Amino acid sequence: MSRQGAWGRVASNLWKYVRGDFSKKNYVAEDGSGNRFYEISNSRQNVSRGFDPPSSGAQQEPDLEWQAWLRGTRRFPPSDREIAINRMKQQAQLAQDSNTEKRAPQVQSEGKGAGDHKPQKFPKYKDLEVTPGYQEKK
Repeated sequence: MSRQGAWGRVASNLWKYVRGDFSKKNYVAEDGSGNRFYEISNSRQNVSRGFDPPSSGAQQEPDLEWQAWLRGTRRFPPSDREIAINRMKQQAQLAQDSNTEKRAPQVQSEGKGAGDHKPQKFPKYKDLEVTPGYQEKK
């Protein structure tokens, strides 16, 4: 299917204006930080979603669940209960990770080569040839 030309687009926009068929923001929900999420209806795309940040205060990124809904990888908007459950799971995982980190052995390395991060030359051994058939002068 081909795109319509400039005059076709003007005509379709004029016809939409005459019919009053504009795309509108349908607000779906608001999260705890004040972001308001919406879907745009009557657009050319399948699903068009977005959010309006709060007008005052610090602007924060939406939660992961809301970001998935905005991208379209999630079909329905998340509930407050679901977000709270996921936060509790995340806190439990962080506590478990810190507990595991405390129990893990601490390894300290000292001596030659412990802190060397400079590029090293390839080692030469007396019993191996550097170039096949070439003998070094002694």
